[in-house]
Amino acid sequence: MAQSMQKQLDKMERIEIEDTDTSVMNLRFPDAPRSGEIVAKAEHLTKRYGNVKVLENVDFQLLRGERVAFVGQNGQGKTTLAKILVGAEPATSGAATLGYNVSIGYYAQNQAETLDPKITLLETMEKYSPPEMRTKLRAILGGFLFSGEDVDKKVVALSGGERARLALACMLLRPFNFLVLDEPTNHLDMLSKDVLKQALLKFNGTLLVVSHDREFLSDLTTRTIEFRDHRLIEYLGDVNYFLEKRRLDNMRDVEKRTAMSGVKAYPAPDNGVPVLGAEEKKQLQRQVQKAERRISELEAELKTIENKMAEADFYTRPESNEVLKKYSDRKAELDKVYNEWETAVEQLG
Repeated sequence: MAQSMQKQLDKMERIEIEDTDTSVMNLRFPDAPRSGEIVAKAEHLTKRYGNVKVLENVDFQLLRGERVAFVGQNGQGKTTLAKILVGAEPATSGAATLGYNVSIGYYAQNQAETLDPKITLLETMEKYSPPEMRTKLRAILGGFLFSGEDVDKKVVALSGGERARLALACMLLRPFNFLVLDEPTNHLDMLSKDVLKQALLKFNGTLLVVSHDREFLSDLTTRTIEFRDHRLIEYLGDVNYFLEKRRLDNMRDVEKRTAMSGVKAYPAPDNGVPVLGAEEKKQLQRQVQKAERRISELEAELKTIENKMAEADFYTRPESNEVLKKYSDRKAELDKVYNEWETAVEQLG
């Protein structure tokens, strides 16, 4: 029986698994310099875009060593407050201040798209590197699965996930004690996402994460801030504790509008800000739907181009430059449409 089974096994076609299938990036954040007890603070902070109110009279404080998650519906101000805290966006009124000796590491939602597409991976690292780190750039890139000839690739040739890894690699070039991550897992595969989470668990600074990813946030943070109806609502636990207290099954339920989820809304103060009319709301809703359709089309087109760019002889073809230009143009359009979508969502509130 054993010999018969062996013969059957010998006849079976063997499936070769590439080494990269099980490869994951090696990520370790630098030791965080010690900051003051208060890392960041917002006092009576209000943010409006024109007549649209996003945050109203918000107070928030982050202490050294804390791990905080920002959750809530899109357009409620999570990214906006993160940007204001790191100085990337001004408040309409009120104040946002950083504490003593605070150094920031900031990963924005579109961080990967801010990289210069015309330069190579190694040139990108050199652009962001202090002189003392220059000798370690190839090793860092290797830890993010960019090795050998990969470092001489142009950024434009990278997939969305590869760009995200490169942007994270750039963050490791300088030490910081206040790390702000805005939707860091959007373009990461499951293995890379897990490596990032394990590195964050070992990070000895202060952490602020904006995310909708329950699996990623689970056990990662110790305080959860929900953004709802222009207010911040605090839960002293991780995302699972937050969902339990809100009696919700998953993060998709959090995304539902307050009026639809049965959650009592906090009344907005009468501040003279004009309320959108029915026709204006319909127009914005049409803009959102149109943008979402275009985003899907562009992402599908970019995926097709990326597959073509990944072919071995792509760069030897006469049409390669034209394809690269088309890829860059579609990326730029995608950024533009995403911004239009986000603005319309925020205006709808």
